[in-house]
Amino acid sequence: MSGPRAVFRHPACIPLLAWGCAVVVLVLVAGVRGYSPWDSATWSRWDSEHYENIARNGYDLFRCSDEPTDWCGDAAWFPAYPWIVGGLHAMGLPLRGTAVLASWVLAAGTLVLLWATFLERRSGSAVVAALFYAAFAPGQIYHYSVFPLSLLTFTTVAFLWLLYRERYVVAGFAGVVAALSYPAGVLLAPVSAVWLLAQSGVPLRERLRRTAITSGLTIAGLCILMIDQRVETGRWNAFLLVQEKYQSGLHHPVIVTLRVLKGGAQNLSDGRIVAISVQTALVTVVLALVLAHTFRRRPVLGRLDLLLLLWALAAWALPLSQAVWSIHRGQAVLLPLAVLVARFPSRLAWSLALAAVAVAVWMELYFLDGSLV
Repeated sequence: MSGPRAVFRHPACIPLLAWGCAVVVLVLVAGVRGYSPWDSATWSRWDSEHYENIARNGYDLFRCSDEPTDWCGDAAWFPAYPWIVGGLHAMGLPLRGTAVLASWVLAAGTLVLLWATFLERRSGSAVVAALFYAAFAPGQIYHYSVFPLSLLTFTTVAFLWLLYRERYVVAGFAGVVAALSYPAGVLLAPVSAVWLLAQSGVPLRERLRRTAITSGLTIAGLCILMIDQRVETGRWNAFLLVQEKYQSGLHHPVIVTLRVLKGGAQNLSDGRIVAISVQTALVTVVLALVLAHTFRRRPVLGRLDLLLLLWALAAWALPLSQAVWSIHRGQAVLLPLAVLVARFPSRLAWSLALAAVAVAVWMELYFLDGSLV
């Protein structure tokens, strides 16, 4: 037997098939747009330069030339991804090409990890659709570019699964890497703390011990960041100093969502704004469906359902509550929502997967043209 049915006789191929399709689409779109998919510069934009500079030279911090009262430099970007790339570069590998390769390999690893853990190596139609949704999830282009999103999602999936399987120490170490990868990785500390402390069937002393191990190790990632920046820049608070000039503040995520959706409807002539609005709409619909599905299953909800839902709500709210963030990039952290998409009816799961493909292609076009940061 050959063709698609033969693939499904070997379920281990399914996550790699989804990843391969994502890569083919990325390459084709870049080629059609006039960018060489084999040139690593194609997958490097804006903030990518900060990660490349950290990998090459470490952190720097200095007074801004245009506003001497502000601080500039690359200290506002997290180090785990550039540390990995920089380590490989020190072995003689090209810096930017290695960064792209690392992102692509981690993106594949995330899909394989999702399938081998939460999706239990199944090959049902809804599971396959969920893997394709994950391969093209909102913010997809940042998983395949010189950005740390693929590292974050890989370590997030590992953390949540290990936490659920009560491997607290190993989960904590995954949390360290996640917390050093991207600001959203720090969310794993409070999410795990709330989930562990809410387990009423476990003695309080044991709950506190588990929380101290898992959440404490994750918070240690931030301590490592502070120590490293103190050594490299002379400032414990280098991250906050650079962030100050962006004037970030707290905002209600629902209000921000409505504002983004309204902006798309009012600026139909601006394709970039419309594309971001449509991606935000897709994220909102998926999360709303997840909440509705969870509410319907409320009498039979398990610990895993609660953990995933708690994480999803926190990961959704964070980029929206910080208006200075690039919302469309922050939505890339929600890739593990694919676990809950797999629980939808097959037709619905495939509809969401196809919608994700269309949005991913649309957003890639603006990324390639430099319209997205």
